[in-house]
Amino acid sequence: MLKPNIFIVSLVAAATFVGLGLSAFATDDPQVLAAVVANNEAQDAALSDRVETLLRTDIGLTGSRIRVFSKAAVITVAGYVPDENALRRALDLASGVRGVREVRNAMEVDVPK
Repeated sequence: MLKPNIFIVSLVAAATFVGLGLSAFATDDPQVLAAVVANNEAQDAALSDRVETLLRTDIGLTGSRIRVFSKAAVITVAGYVPDENALRRALDLASGVRGVREVRNAMEVDVPK
């Protein structure tokens, strides 16, 4: 009974160490690292575009001046909105977009002059 358990544990440990070794090897290559960074930047740009398009086309945010930034799927929504309801709506809409991990608020309520 003990020998099969030791065999399974040894097999799992070996597979884990081989996997760690391969992932360390892959990230040491500058070309692989550059490709990963470029892919992440492209994904962030696409995510920012999706969120910004959603916010600009929403009728509840009419009169808002909003910009969207993304880094590692963390969205920052900045700019000016006409009231608190628009601010909350923008944050709710942004958080509902697929792929968004977190939404940060950098918006301000624009006081009428």
